[in-house]
Amino acid sequence: MEQKGFEQQQALDRADEDKVIPWAEGNGLWGVLTRLASDLIGADLVAFFVDNPYANDTAQGLAVRVGRQPSEVGPVLDALVQDGFLDVVEMGGLRVYLLTEESHRRQTLQQYATWLREGFHWARLALER
Repeated sequence: MEQKGFEQQQALDRADEDKVIPWAEGNGLWGVLTRLASDLIGADLVAFFVDNPYANDTAQGLAVRVGRQPSEVGPVLDALVQDGFLDVVEMGGLRVYLLTEESHRRQTLQQYATWLREGFHWARLALER
């Protein structure tokens, strides 16, 4: 009985240690996403698709939405497609980007956007002091 209580307490203690969804880290998704969104352009695109999960647009349209140049967002969008975080469809000769339907990648994107916002929030608070 005492052993079971100890194991449960250990499990509860570990729950807050990891900000990363265990399967995301185990499958390398968090590392891949960290690499892809390591600059402000990638972070802006990830945050946009998390905030607008039903959005679909061309690189030019997405560039306008996140305040960037199409030449800047195109390579990042293609990398996100290559690693399965976004899908791309051809419509009338245009490449249209949309959020993947694959649940693990969507959840990883959501968690990553939350992590970015929390980090930004704390950094901003530190700078305001």
